[in-house]
Amino acid sequence: MRTDVVIVGAGAAGLLAAVAARRLGHDVVVVERTATVGGATAASDGHLWIPASDLMGRGGIPADTPDEALAYLNALAAPADATIAGRRAAFARTAAMVARWLVSSRIGLEVVKGLPDCRPETDGAKAQGRTLRAKAPAVRLDDEWAARLRTSGGERSSNGRRARSRRGLRRRRPVSAGAALVSELLRRAVGSGVEIWLESPMTELLVADGAVTGVRVETDGASVDLHAERGVLLACGGFEADADLRERYLPGPTSVDWSVGGGNDGAALRAGLQVDAALAELDRAWWTPVLLADGAAHPVDRARCAPHSLIVDVAGDRYHNEAEPGVWAGARMFEHNRGERSVPSFLIMDKRHRKQYGLGPWAAGSSPKAAIEAGEVVRATSLDELAEGLGVDRAGLLGSVVAFNQLVKRGRDTDFSRGESAWDKYFGDPMLRRNPCLGAVDRQPFWGVRIYPGDAGTAGGPVIDDRSRVLRADGTPVPGLWACGGAAATAFGGIQPGDGVALAAALVDAYRGVVDLSGQLDRIDEALG
Repeated sequence: MRTDVVIVGAGAAGLLAAVAARRLGHDVVVVERTATVGGATAASDGHLWIPASDLMGRGGIPADTPDEALAYLNALAAPADATIAGRRAAFARTAAMVARWLVSSRIGLEVVKGLPDCRPETDGAKAQGRTLRAKAPAVRLDDEWAARLRTSGGERSSNGRRARSRRGLRRRRPVSAGAALVSELLRRAVGSGVEIWLESPMTELLVADGAVTGVRVETDGASVDLHAERGVLLACGGFEADADLRERYLPGPTSVDWSVGGGNDGAALRAGLQVDAALAELDRAWWTPVLLADGAAHPVDRARCAPHSLIVDVAGDRYHNEAEPGVWAGARMFEHNRGERSVPSFLIMDKRHRKQYGLGPWAAGSSPKAAIEAGEVVRATSLDELAEGLGVDRAGLLGSVVAFNQLVKRGRDTDFSRGESAWDKYFGDPMLRRNPCLGAVDRQPFWGVRIYPGDAGTAGGPVIDDRSRVLRADGTPVPGLWACGGAAATAFGGIQPGDGVALAAALVDAYRGVVDLSGQLDRIDEALG
């Protein structure tokens, strides 16, 4: 079978690429391994870190420029080489164009008000305005496609393996967050004639004379060679769901069970190996601390930032700012684990925390009886009893809590600066004016959960350039092959500049890749200056 463009993966980036390719006049086939559409984005908050968008510079939101954004990125971590420098520059100048492209597609965007960059004290950072999200649409997909949209409750099975466009629409309750972005992109894809094959995994690339000419796909019980006249775009994420690849590349200990990503199986990485692509950042992931409950991982970002809590290692010692951004918090767990076991670490809370703030899957004030019985959360009438239940050093925990409570009295964490940055304050409790992230841990019953360095997806893979072309070790592009998002090595290393940067970068990579394979990227870059 033949088409113009093959896109591997039906997440947000793959769907954006499909819509863009159709607008440029190409026939498009999207092949998706699972029975659902949307990937990790459909079950997420859908945040996009988009610097210099048209939404900045108005309504009290500070103005922004691509140069400021690039300066901020490079201040956080200098680019490792010319390829990374080029990709960061391309992201900084193209992100706002992608936002305008979404708006022109009638996908409304809004600022997540008050949310600052992750390192707001760094040169070029902004107090708010760079993190956007899709507005909930008034019109939803028809029942057939809505049933195929991935949700936070898990994947829904489809009734058919290969799905074609349908135009029937119905007004119903609006979706929100990441599902809003995905559903709007999906609606435009199927409405424009994009062909989407579900339950159709790519098994290998088709290669002739060193050039990628298409993909081999298992679909409807048959192996199909799908040839692409223009090219193949890998948008199928990283390898967070492959236990062997995790053990080989990620820092240990590691587990598939700790991931809250899209369940990607490493297809892009294996495709890169097939064509001798350069690989990088394979030890990186979009870390986010999680707890385990009822057979699933649950982020604890809000709970670890809230007052009346602290995080300790097995010796009972604090070792970092509990409220710092997830990528840094996860990396800190691995770094500290080299000296004192901190995987798992332990989130310690008192009565007020459990009464006022949610914890993973449990709402504020709820008593998770089944979780207590299963040992997923420990409840105790004393810190001594809590330490025994968690397996933490008793003297260490008591000493850390006493020292922490002294810091609370002073209103300042002189050990790790918790609650001092605008980032910390955003996630803290605004009712505590002195320090929204600090509250004493001194009222029983006490609670504790084990937390692990989970991830929202891996961040390493084939190296791409600022045109999203997959590169070989010598820096030359693999003809016919592009990649984006988690299917490629990140341009940000171990840094997290803002909430939603991974998704935003994936969309920018996808957009630039499709425009490049259409032969129009030079014109776009010239217009961007």
